[in-house]
Amino acid sequence: MFSSPEILVLLLVATLGHVMALLWYAAYRHDWRLCQRRIYDLPISNDQIRREVRNSLHVPMRAGILAAFLALGFFHNTGIASFLCSAIATTIWAEIWHYASHRAFHLRPLHWIHVEHHKSRVNSPFTALSFSVTEKLIFDVGLLAPLACVDAFCPLSFFGIAAWYIGNLLVNSFGHANFELGADHYTRWLGNVLTSTTYHSLHHSRYTGNYGLATRIMDRLLRTEWNDYEKLYARISVERKPLSSLREKVTG
Repeated sequence: MFSSPEILVLLLVATLGHVMALLWYAAYRHDWRLCQRRIYDLPISNDQIRREVRNSLHVPMRAGILAAFLALGFFHNTGIASFLCSAIATTIWAEIWHYASHRAFHLRPLHWIHVEHHKSRVNSPFTALSFSVTEKLIFDVGLLAPLACVDAFCPLSFFGIAAWYIGNLLVNSFGHANFELGADHYTRWLGNVLTSTTYHSLHHSRYTGNYGLATRIMDRLLRTEWNDYEKLYARISVERKPLSSLREKVTG
């Protein structure tokens, strides 16, 4: 049913998130030099890690969902142009869909779907994998179903779509860590568009705002970005002063 390259990519999508989480968790626990710019000077309990690991056990379902669409006949274009177009289309749609669904999950009637992820107020690399089954199902089906509709008119590439998944899995664990990897002046160049670990940490600690996935674009357009983010980033990355409470803000 699936070719050998397709099986290998599906296995990578199924397992890469855990590999990256283990790597960054080990780096954090052993206090590697690149992990020393802590965001919150607050402890992460062993109970939190155990809960997040339990929640992560169903994460490989994303590979199963992607495989199901492939088995149903979608995403079989193998051209280079299709690969590039599929990767770009998936990246753009993922930004829009993540923001829209994330905002919706913060509405009271739907918050039960998202509440498990928000039990982690100070993030660990395993927070990136700690979601309810319902949330992962909604996100992945909502990501792939519209792309399948596009595929009916403009054939898309499985490998291009999988490239987005792999890229997301590579960065998402340190994107949920309690340390900042970005350069001191990151917010002046790439970080003027892209998010950072600090950016998403504020969403968890404050529970609202900074809903974006990889970019700040949707938050800026819809005015949901925390206005002290760049000052906090400078404090953490340049001054090396972690925050001491979940609600701490920078004024002036």
